[in-house]
Amino acid sequence: MSYESLHEILAKLEAQQRRELDTLSKSVDRAQTDRKRRTRRQLSTVAVFFIEQSWESFAPTLETFSLEAEAKKSPEELRAYLNSLRRQEPAYAWGWLRARMNARLMQHLEACVPDLLQQHPEMAALYRKSLRRVDTYWFRETPLHHLKAGYHTALAVTCKWYGTAFELRTANPASCPHADLHFAAELRQFASLSMTMLTRTDGYLWDSAGAHPMDAILEDGTLKIRAKPVEEIALENAPDYGVRLGCPALRARRQEGSAAFPGIIEWVEQIFSRYHLESGT
Repeated sequence: MSYESLHEILAKLEAQQRRELDTLSKSVDRAQTDRKRRTRRQLSTVAVFFIEQSWESFAPTLETFSLEAEAKKSPEELRAYLNSLRRQEPAYAWGWLRARMNARLMQHLEACVPDLLQQHPEMAALYRKSLRRVDTYWFRETPLHHLKAGYHTALAVTCKWYGTAFELRTANPASCPHADLHFAAELRQFASLSMTMLTRTDGYLWDSAGAHPMDAILEDGTLKIRAKPVEEIALENAPDYGVRLGCPALRARRQEGSAAFPGIIEWVEQIFSRYHLESGT
């Protein structure tokens, strides 16, 4: 198998998904498809509202976020700890960073979402109604579960891509002095894929649980990943029914500063640049 850039891999996934969703849209009842589309759009719309509200309250806390404080370690102790993780397995270092960031984010959601639901009772009722009307997923039990799963996934994908690239540059700093470690465009494209494609790339392009090393290289300053085929969809088990809306966070906005989707990316870039690279020096 060859190594390909994220742009090349995502282009192939995009083409595969277009073929699959076109087939799906023709293989099910049109009324059923339209009903699925309406319910999912409703869920997406109300999710965007609460993503905006939850990120609005979380974003200011990033200015004071400190891994030293989170881990109760001095800068020297933290650097030594990350290096010890890296010696065991490079993925452990960025996996630990992701775990600490994820813990803070989940803690915030558990504190703020119940208050937001009380402050916006009509939207909260619509959220719960929309969740019940959409196909059952393991994370769609409540609005809190839904929001936590969405944020967790965004952080999981972003950290795996940046963690892999930063590890490669840390291991060979002289070979890639001008490496482009910015993946905002590719992350937006990945987030636009359907839930089915997201599920099938778990363990390959992202990790829903744990932190697994990505088979990748830095070539001419570009992150390239060992490409592998994604299994063809089983039409009878596909939950998308030809409906593709993408991540609700792509449509979230903020009055001042970065919205949720670019905000997560900027946070990862900042934390990994500060802690991940410095720990390897």
